[in-house]
Amino acid sequence: MRTVASLLLVTVLSGCTTATERLVYEGIRQENARQQGQPGRDTAPDPAGPDFDAYSKERQRLQKEPHP
Repeated sequence: MRTVASLLLVTVLSGCTTATERLVYEGIRQENARQQGQPGRDTAPDPAGPDFDAYSKERQRLQKEPHP
């Protein structure tokens, strides 16, 4: 019974991790976009970052590359 409960807990928590990463990434992305429009900002706006799915794919690709 403990094994089943442990597996269920691990499964639920692993799903939460992905959702949490997405929410944090999107929150930071939105905050950066909001700060771009503040008055008195004398630099050119930064380009918008990629959405979470594109970011995640690029991150996985870079992790699979061999490191020197």
